Amino acid sequence: MDNTLKKKVLDIIEELPEDKIVEVIDFMEFLKLKDEAEDDEILNDKELMESIERGLKDIENGNIYDFEDVFKDV
Repeated sequence: MDNTLKKKVLDIIEELPEDKIVEVIDFMEFLKLKDEAEDDEILNDKELMESIERGLKDIENGNIYDFEDVFKDV
């Protein structure tokens, strides 16, 4: 994380009353758990993971198109 952003967060926290800091911590924990749940959801979706693997193989094999080429006739 950018040190400027960390400093800004710390500066804001320094100015908050303690009861608001508790709310900030709760929200940060919620965001962390939400990200972890989304990661688990993606990793446990067999169809999605197979699609991602096919896409990565296509890239590896050079089976790709330029964005402009795909939409030039649209």
